[in-house]
Amino acid sequence: MRLAAVGDNIIDCYPETGHMYPGGNCVNVAVHAARAGARSSYVGSAGQDERGDQLATALRAEGVDVSRLRRPAGPTGYATVVNVGGERTFGPFDRGVAGFRLDKADLEFIAGHDLAHSSYSAQLEDQLPAVAERVPLSFDFDAHTGDGYAAGLLPHVTYAFFSASHLTETETGDLLRWACAQGARVALATRGAAGAQLFDGHELVAEPAAQVDVVDTLGAGDTFIAHMLTGLTSGFGKQETLRRACAHAARVCTSLGAFGHARPITSDLTRHLSATAAKES
Repeated sequence: MRLAAVGDNIIDCYPETGHMYPGGNCVNVAVHAARAGARSSYVGSAGQDERGDQLATALRAEGVDVSRLRRPAGPTGYATVVNVGGERTFGPFDRGVAGFRLDKADLEFIAGHDLAHSSYSAQLEDQLPAVAERVPLSFDFDAHTGDGYAAGLLPHVTYAFFSASHLTETETGDLLRWACAQGARVALATRGAAGAQLFDGHELVAEPAAQVDVVDTLGAGDTFIAHMLTGLTSGFGKQETLRRACAHAARVCTSLGAFGHARPITSDLTRHLSATAAKES
C-alpha cells in the first residue's frame, strides 16, 4: 500500500526533559504506516532551521519519501508538551511555516499513491475534494464529532477518524453511523482507555484498549490511524485490524514522543520558552 500523508508537522518539545521530538498528525501517520510495511510519503512544509532538519532527517531514517517536503525560509513549528500523569497537554505553540497550498505537482504526486491521509490541523479543507478525486481520502476529524465541520467534509472522505473519549459507547456508535450516512465508507473512533469502535455501513465492531504502563499518550491516535489504514487495505478483517491498531497505539504510550528521534531543544527555543514562562509567572 502506498500512502501519501498530506499536511501538518510540528516539533514536540518537553521542557521537563529538555528534549524535542518530530511529530504532527500527518508525519506520525506516515512514519507508523511505513513501520507497518506501507510505502509512505509526506507532503508538507518545514523551515530551514535545526528543527526542520530534525524532521526531515527522522522521516528519511524511517523510510518516508520527502521529495515533496518544502523547506522555505522561516521557523519550523513547535508545541510544548506538558505531561500530567501520562496524559499530554499542550502549552505555548507556533505553527511556523507549516501552512502551505497544494500545487499541480503535489496533486500529481499524490495521485501516484493508493491512499491519502490528512487532518483538521493541515488547514487544507478547500483542497481536499481535489485530493479525493484522485485517491481515496483518510481524514482525522479529532474532536469534531457530529458538527458542521465534519458534515461538510465527510462526502469526500473514505476513512473517517474521530477522537471520542468525551462520548459514551452508545453516542460513539451513533456518531459512526452518522458519519457513514454522510458519505464515509468506514468510520472509526478512539475512546482512550475505553478502546475503539469501527462502523463500515453494516457492522459496528468494538475493541478494548490494550493495557500498558502509560508514560505519554502523544501519538497514540495517529499510530492507531496508521495501523487501521494498513490493516484494512491489506485484507485483514475488521476485528483483527482493530486489535492490532489498539495494541500498537498502546505501545506508543510507553515512551515519550510519537516515534522517537529525540534531540535537545534548540537554544533559541529554550530562551523563548523561558521568557514566556517568566511573563506568565
